[in-house]
Amino acid sequence: MSIHLSKWGAILFLLSLQSSVTAQLKEDVRKPVVAGQFYEADAQKLCQDVRRYLANAKICSEKGRLIGLSVPHAGYVYSAAVAAEGYKQIQENEFDVVVVMAPSHRAYFKGGSIYPGSAYETPLGQVKINKTISDALLKESAWFVKSYEGHGPEHAVEVQLPFIQTVLPKAEIVPIVIGAFDWTMCEKMGKALAKAIQGYRVLLVASTDLYHGNSYTECQKSVHATLEAVTSMAPHTLCQGFSAETYQACGAAPLVILQVAALESAPTKAALLQQTNSNDVTGQKGGYVVGYGAVAYFVDDAETFGKKSFKPLPLKTQRELLKMARESIKYYMKEKKNITYSSTDEWLKEKRGVFVTLTKNGQLRGCIGYHESDRPLYELVPDRAIAAAFSDPRFPPLQASELDEIEIKISAYLTNVYPAGSLDEFEMGKHGIIMIKDGRGATYLPEVPIEAGWKSKEEELESLCQKAGLPRGAWKKDAQFYLYETQIFDEKMINE
Repeated sequence: MSIHLSKWGAILFLLSLQSSVTAQLKEDVRKPVVAGQFYEADAQKLCQDVRRYLANAKICSEKGRLIGLSVPHAGYVYSAAVAAEGYKQIQENEFDVVVVMAPSHRAYFKGGSIYPGSAYETPLGQVKINKTISDALLKESAWFVKSYEGHGPEHAVEVQLPFIQTVLPKAEIVPIVIGAFDWTMCEKMGKALAKAIQGYRVLLVASTDLYHGNSYTECQKSVHATLEAVTSMAPHTLCQGFSAETYQACGAAPLVILQVAALESAPTKAALLQQTNSNDVTGQKGGYVVGYGAVAYFVDDAETFGKKSFKPLPLKTQRELLKMARESIKYYMKEKKNITYSSTDEWLKEKRGVFVTLTKNGQLRGCIGYHESDRPLYELVPDRAIAAAFSDPRFPPLQASELDEIEIKISAYLTNVYPAGSLDEFEMGKHGIIMIKDGRGATYLPEVPIEAGWKSKEEELESLCQKAGLPRGAWKKDAQFYLYETQIFDEKMINE
């Protein structure tokens, strides 16, 4: 269940977490609380157990750069073999920091609670908390706070640490316990996380078990459906499914936030590594059963993320989308909520990337979109129009007095985002381009270099470096490039 708070109410609610735990012991180092229960308390035996689980796990065949894992957090006798399938994908010294996101099983709050101390401890020793990323998260979103709330008797972060200490002995962590959630919160937290980790070698970990209940048959069905949704990499649809209880995971919010953050960083593919349940592990027949699954998330390369094309939208559909965009902005300005559209039109039901751009007197007034979408155009275009009008951080929210002065332009994707084999493939004015390097990224729509008057690729690439916060010439070495094509239409063109 999620709760709904106003923007300022949410901020005050989250800040109140820091004063709501006065009765709780506040320690700089969070001591282990489930050692001897969920896993061995003896360091030597624990080390042997973890290494045995890892030795029996396999490296998956997916290609690409590992960016995240979702793994279970039950007692090791039940789920450690599944968790090991995830941690097996890590190569030594591949990451400097691991962001561990776990659900709150006992404390009730909304948002993400980051442990404010210096370290977490297990029988294998202390794991230092990375203050730089922790502090960056606080600046990026008010949904993150530093608090002891949720970290006391919670096991879902702690049980991940012996695996992290074994495969990444020098890595630091950012331990985050997440309470009640909704899509808006998860989306903002995921985007904030993507920004906060830029420039660092970070692994994202979502700690989650799946189905909990008394039906073995229902467990099998639920685990299958949930993992199918997880591996589809459509976080908005996944979040809706969790809210509707179509899917089940105690770490639902960590899963959704991980996917948003991963997709904000680069096109990402999810690979199912293993799934099982407590009955199958123990051989128990009947009774209470819990589902487990391990999923790895990889940044796709050209072999797994090839080019796909969409047909141009017909004039009728262009007009309808522009009408929806303007109506939605006007309605939101008055009612402070979105219009709910539906459609049986096959064009409007398509799911493809979209950017909505607002201009005023020929000058940019807002531009926000998605490169990929799990929502139909009749939902996505109004949503992005509202975001461009009221949520583009470069501009103040649109005022009623400006409504008649703005012009709306829509860039509907004609391809997915696909890797460029080389910059020779990139044609200015034809391709939109995304550059990613050292965890930082920026994009320009195809028309930007034309409007800017740039004469060469080098001018556009240097500007991309500046936009991404990278030094001049950073595009020349070890940068990743992705291309896409768009169909552009605006109100002036349609009305002529």
